[in-house]
Amino acid sequence: MPGEVLTIASLNYDGDWSAANRFHPLHRDQFTVLARVVNEAGPRAVVCGDFNLARESNLFGEFTAATGLADAFAGACPPTFRAEYLPPGAAPHCIDFILTAAEVKADSAGLVFAEKKEPLGYVSDHIGLRAQLSLTPRQ
Repeated sequence: MPGEVLTIASLNYDGDWSAANRFHPLHRDQFTVLARVVNEAGPRAVVCGDFNLARESNLFGEFTAATGLADAFAGACPPTFRAEYLPPGAAPHCIDFILTAAEVKADSAGLVFAEKKEPLGYVSDHIGLRAQLSLTPRQ
């Protein structure tokens, strides 16, 4: 459905995305539902936001394989959750994504709100993502 918004992606307070983690079954179920919605949406789907799931996790790889979605950053997005907001010793990960289906191409992608904005400081605990997208003309 055009413009449909589905909210999922429960927090993973542990920062562990292995199959042994206590959040893994919940995340797996959520991304199974999201994959079904994406596949029903068709080749012009765009899925973006805070996934609360690290790019290097098996679940992220399974999700993109199940949907055929392409990463607007081609896997090169830096960590998007700021290290300053993590517990000592925890590593930041890329957990925010812009993913596109077959008929949507990312012409460019970049970061927003990466620096502090005075007098506010950081605008968010996440670094924002932006992409310029284009649709493949239908025949």
